Amino acid sequence: GRTGLFYGPFRSRVSAEAFEVSVLEHFQIRRCAEDLAPSPEHPGCMYGEMNQCLRPCQAVVSTGEYRSEVRRLTEFLVSDGRSLAEVAEAARDRFSAEMEFEEAARQHQRIERIAATWRLRDELATTIDAAHGIAVTPAALGQAVELRLLIAGAWQPAEEIALTAEAAADKPVSLDRRLRERLERPMPAERPLIERQEHLALLARWGYSSWRDGEWLPIDDWSRIPYRKLVNMVHRVATSERP
Repeated sequence: GRTGLFYGPFRSRVSAEAFEVSVLEHFQIRRCAEDLAPSPEHPGCMYGEMNQCLRPCQAVVSTGEYRSEVRRLTEFLVSDGRSLAEVAEAARDRFSAEMEFEEAARQHQRIERIAATWRLRDELATTIDAAHGIAVTPAALGQAVELRLLIAGAWQPAEEIALTAEAAADKPVSLDRRLRERLERPMPAERPLIERQEHLALLARWGYSSWRDGEWLPIDDWSRIPYRKLVNMVHRVATSERP
């Protein structure tokens, strides 16, 4: 079967296509979807003529060369654009030091184009394996919330947590401590790719909606959860306050 890098979710098809078009302007990747049968006799297309595609259909480059360009695109998405931006910034600084100001200006324009591309990304969009976060939603009973963890694009079973709780010795246990105990080592249940894609569709429907009941906390690293921010979210949602 086919493999690929799955990226999203986006607010709409229109926003996804706008991001895709802008991303592809930085790479010589084919825009067509036909099954390739590389041949010098292939008619090609306008993107190849404009030097916006490496023309694998016409066997202009080897499989390895084209894979290298695809790898650059993958690194761009995985690194949140830093892979290209850092190269351009280093080139700009080098040209400036060598007093080649025209080339430095070109690299600066390239940096601005990269930043403009990244601004088109919707806030929930990421690679599916990096789709981590916590949805804090109201519980059925007041003064409590449900925590729904999304790990690598897969929703985990919801857990209810109250604002206050009593310990065995009648000493209150802080919300911060209880959250840390619950989230110390989240163990994701394995999910097939198609199911994770469906879970991201649910995230998009909830996260981008105007009726969203709760808050979303994106997580970059489960060992570095911003607990202070999470505690504040729980308080707001449990008491029906809004940010």
